Amino acid sequence: MTAGKARIFTAETVHTMTGSEVTAFATFGETIVATGGVDGLRARFPEAEVHDFGNSVLLPGFNDAHQHPSIMAEQLLEVDCSPELIGSRAELFAALAERAARTPAGQWVIGSRYDHAKSTGATVVTRAELDRICPQHPVFLRQIGMHWGVLNSAGLRAAGLDENTELPEGGELGRDAQGRLTGTVYERAMFELVEPAIPERGIDERLRGLHRYQEMMHAAGITSVGDALVWPRGLRLLQEAHAREELTLRVNMLLAYPGVDAMATLGMRTGLGDSRLRVGGIKAFVDGAVAGGTCLLEEPYQDSCGHGIQAMPTGELRDFVSRVHAAGSTVCVHANGDRAIRLLLDAVEAAQREHPRPLARHRIEHCTLVDPDLSARIAALGMVAVPFGSYVAFHGEKLSGYYGNARAERMFAHRMLLDAGIPVAGSSDFPCGPYDVRLALRSCVTRETADGTLLGADQRISKEEAIALYTTGSAYACGEEDRKGRIAEGMLADFVLLDRDPRIVPDRELTDITVEQTWVGAERVWSREHPSR
Repeated sequence: MTAGKARIFTAETVHTMTGSEVTAFATFGETIVATGGVDGLRARFPEAEVHDFGNSVLLPGFNDAHQHPSIMAEQLLEVDCSPELIGSRAELFAALAERAARTPAGQWVIGSRYDHAKSTGATVVTRAELDRICPQHPVFLRQIGMHWGVLNSAGLRAAGLDENTELPEGGELGRDAQGRLTGTVYERAMFELVEPAIPERGIDERLRGLHRYQEMMHAAGITSVGDALVWPRGLRLLQEAHAREELTLRVNMLLAYPGVDAMATLGMRTGLGDSRLRVGGIKAFVDGAVAGGTCLLEEPYQDSCGHGIQAMPTGELRDFVSRVHAAGSTVCVHANGDRAIRLLLDAVEAAQREHPRPLARHRIEHCTLVDPDLSARIAALGMVAVPFGSYVAFHGEKLSGYYGNARAERMFAHRMLLDAGIPVAGSSDFPCGPYDVRLALRSCVTRETADGTLLGADQRISKEEAIALYTTGSAYACGEEDRKGRIAEGMLADFVLLDRDPRIVPDRELTDITVEQTWVGAERVWSREHPSR
């Protein structure tokens, strides 16, 4: 970590996100202490080391408000079934079989980021297929949205699941016409029964996964992330990385909802921690995944009479929101569908009536399907929306099949939310969507799917607004706008260098911009010329 050393950084273009432009700034330790012209700063700080980046474009470091680093530290050690790598059933089965061949019999084989729509012809693999591929290993194939997955027979047994298992409310098991388990597990059945059955890897192994994850983020210009579901094992990982000074990202943790009792007992609340690792709120779920077709809707799905899955019963949701709100912490609830968002808003309104906290700044994670009425209620409550940034570009082609064109066009409604005066943050939900901020910027600005189809033209935003999502917007959502998101005195010296200015490049060329360097706390953590630190 940089300490006790003055530095000056200058570039041809410096976007401060403050409304004023400068050509340089000075730092001491991790903090920006002055901004202005380079000559003036040299005079004020004659001993400072000067870093001149020439004609590069300098921006505050990108901040992805909703990701899953502690989960990704493990998924990077699993079989990567990303649609970019797996394009057919044969390729999927070959990847799983290859891992099984070098895994002792009886140990788990786990695949992550499986996208049935892109990899297996929009049909989900079955328990029987996985049995044939890996007969001697428990197998769990986790869908890319992380709200459902598929087990083989050995996996069902290892998780203690059969036709008579009593499920938690908000959890489901897939069954065939005869009532037999297909191997598919949904929502709380997955979170509370399957995931805990998978043995925890050793801390050193997971730290290696976290190191790889952090390098990926820094290569994309990301300096801060929100870890949007931190279970005890994830908390142990992040704390150990911080203790070893191996946490190069700044992490805002949303602790998993079962931790409410422990936090209350210890008197912990939002804000505990430091500039590298802090508690940002408590995370719960109302519904399922938009890209997985399990979010909770007022009107039925386009291809069925179903309305989706309510992952948390209404009474439990109201109790959760009331307790977190009354304790002075931040409510951060996953709500995709319009019915889910209404249930959450009802709960927050009730909590505010009982214990008024006008500056509570609670969050709606994803906030996917809104209308003017919902937007007005969100704004009146002072809540923050954290919608997906890149989902039109990455998942857009599958959405109309689930939701119909009219609903798909008003998903990820950045324009509507911003116009309603709602603070909006940038989010990838990686691994559920791509973490590349450049793709998110292009997606928000163009609203074009992967095949070029325009989806929701009236929800497009400007390039300046899109950049703000991943700088000032995410800083506000995480309660850190006093030290992140801007190049200004008192801010942390976290910044990214680009070869082109995202404010002026043609919209479709936003993804062609090159990340040159990434700095955290006035310390370089990644460089295109020397990617390994």
